[in-house]
Amino acid sequence: MTDGDVLVDTAKTLADGTRVRLFAVESSSYPGGVNYRFQYYDPETRAEYLRYDNSQVPTHGAGHHHRYVWVDGEESVTGIDFVDLETHLTRFKTELTDNERT
Repeated sequence: MTDGDVLVDTAKTLADGTRVRLFAVESSSYPGGVNYRFQYYDPETRAEYLRYDNSQVPTHGAGHHHRYVWVDGEESVTGIDFVDLETHLTRFKTELTDNERT
C-alpha cells in the first residue's frame, strides 16, 4: 500500500434516513498508518450520534484516536485503542448496531 491509497470508502442510508459513512486512507503520517473517519449521523438535522476519527497530533485530551458520542446534543470525546483498521471497523459497526436509532 502507498500513502493516499483508499482503504475504505462507503456510505449507506438506513431505513430511518440516518446515514453511515466509512472512509479510510493509507497514511504514514498518521498513527497506525491510516487516516480514518467513521460517522453515524442524520443528514437532515445534521445531528451526529457516533463518530470515530484520528489526528496526527493528540487532541481533545484523548490522544490520537477518538470516539465521539452525542447525548441530548452534548458531545463527549474519549480516546480509544487502535489495533488495526479491520478491528476498528468491526468495533464501530458493532457499536453502531447496538445503538442504531429506531
